[in-house]
Amino acid sequence: MPAIRAKNFVAKKNDNIKEIERQEKRKNRLTSIKNEIESGRMTNFKQLFAIMSETTISAEMEISFYTFRRKVVDPGEFTINEVMRFAALLGLKYDVMADWIRDRIKEKTKSRIFRA
Repeated sequence: MPAIRAKNFVAKKNDNIKEIERQEKRKNRLTSIKNEIESGRMTNFKQLFAIMSETTISAEMEISFYTFRRKVVDPGEFTINEVMRFAALLGLKYDVMADWIRDRIKEKTKSRIFRA
């Protein structure tokens, strides 16, 4: 009996492989954001959202999209607990994340507290 050859046979990815790839992509994005913040190259939320969407981050932090967006506009509204969750999501130390948020506050405020 002759061998049967399948031409151009490509197995369909099953759901498990797709989920693993999706998780790997998520991990890479979070690592990229972490590295950029730690190195000081990420200086605003716009750069962060170029890597990962506001919707995704707000969902992962368990904050409604509109509440998260309001806090991005006014970073002083982030609670300590939210900064801790943000740091945990990105794999950063709390102090690094708190400093990054404080720098965003400095950029948006005219308060004398932040003047040199």
